[in-house]
Amino acid sequence: GKTSLAHQFVEGKFMECYEPTVESTYNKMVVVGKDEFQLQLVDTAGQDEYTILPHSFIIGIHGYVLVYSVTSLRSFQVVKTLRNKLYESRGKTRMPVVLVGNKADLSLQSREVKTDEGKKLAESWGAIFLESSAKESQVTQGIFTKIIEEIDRLDNSYGRSTGCRLM
Repeated sequence: GKTSLAHQFVEGKFMECYEPTVESTYNKMVVVGKDEFQLQLVDTAGQDEYTILPHSFIIGIHGYVLVYSVTSLRSFQVVKTLRNKLYESRGKTRMPVVLVGNKADLSLQSREVKTDEGKKLAESWGAIFLESSAKESQVTQGIFTKIIEEIDRLDNSYGRSTGCRLM
């Protein structure tokens, strides 16, 4: 899901098949209001609750887009653990986060995580919540606009620095 969202955002198309991500970096210019931002988007390998987070996940990162699949309760649990690890590793500082429930285009029968569960979790973190579909390009651009706005809200850095590094 993460790679599909990143690719849809950067290239504007959905990839049916791709190799599992080790770690990829994408660059894209984004305009928010009157300001241009050069985003560096780091698409990480899939994480689990046992993963030890490298320092590259923390140092120099301005914001996080945490993605789970609405068809996988396990991925929802993993994203909770990942956020908690990031929060602890950053020294419990304010952390700009957008929580994304991906694969929202799939049928209700295949859903394991309800929209309200995602909203409630994001609210408990003080984060933004969105559901998306990389396949149908729903909300993809908005995810990255929201994280820039969230970085500004928490860091008051909007307009001063026009480069953002997202993970």
